[in-house]
Amino acid sequence: MSSISKIIAGVLLVAGLVLAFLAWRLASHSGPPPANPSPVATAPAATPAPQVALHDVVVAKEAIAAGTRIDAATMLTVAQWQVALSNSFNTPAPLEGAVARVDIAAGDPIVPSLLAQGLAKQLKPGERAVAIAVDEVVGGGNRIAPGDLVDVFFMVEKGQEISGGQARLLQSQLRVLAFGKSSVDGPEEKSVLQQGPGQPARTAVLAVPVEQINELILASRAGRLQLALRPVGDDAVPDATLFAKRGTVLPTRADLTPAQREALLTGPNRAFAGDSLVQLEGATPAARAPANRVSAPTAGSGGGGGRTVEIVRGDKSERVRY
Repeated sequence: MSSISKIIAGVLLVAGLVLAFLAWRLASHSGPPPANPSPVATAPAATPAPQVALHDVVVAKEAIAAGTRIDAATMLTVAQWQVALSNSFNTPAPLEGAVARVDIAAGDPIVPSLLAQGLAKQLKPGERAVAIAVDEVVGGGNRIAPGDLVDVFFMVEKGQEISGGQARLLQSQLRVLAFGKSSVDGPEEKSVLQQGPGQPARTAVLAVPVEQINELILASRAGRLQLALRPVGDDAVPDATLFAKRGTVLPTRADLTPAQREALLTGPNRAFAGDSLVQLEGATPAARAPANRVSAPTAGSGGGGGRTVEIVRGDKSERVRY
């Protein structure tokens, strides 16, 4: 082999080594082929929350004590609730004048179970519902209906406590709350089915001022009552100031102030003082005195220093020595 061939072979060998080195460097520094980009998951568009339906519910604006008559403008308000309550009210108007049956806390919803039902809500301040016995004659031939106005007459015969029989107007312009099975609230379905046509009423419920209940009870026990139906629009009533004032069963204190004496005329105090049958009869002042009064000896009562007792029977009195 000539020297030139050896040189060429050496150059080719070196070039091959260089190329092999370069190939190795390229192979060792090249990364893995780029992966295909995965699709980016995008969040779905947020759906708007459904609108919550709100309901108007009447609630107590302030605490309401049991027995309070409701003033809708000042005691009630309308709240927005997510749940509709059964039997609740959505406006305060129907609750005007209703009476709380139990204590109602502020914020409590007003439902019928919290309110006075029946005849209690038909009574005005100072009135009481009183039942009396009636029949076809006493009840105006069974023609009186709830809501009517009646006058109450009473008749009493002469007896041990009554000096003479009498009949007079006892109370005037009383409202009839119930008559038989019917009432101002309307008859119950069962009552309508059970009560046959033409069946007479046995009781009547009247709205009576509290100070007049005593005399009504006395008259119903001692005599006989008669209801007289009043015509519509007739407002005539007797003037009690034209007649002598009846006394009371309970004596009043002597040291009362003028304001306290004025308070004696209020309905509850007048009812508490009581009425007696003799006073209801309208007897003379002498008859209203105690049945037995011990009097001091008098010059004309006889000799011997004996004492006498005055016995009062009706409008007659006599003295008996003992």
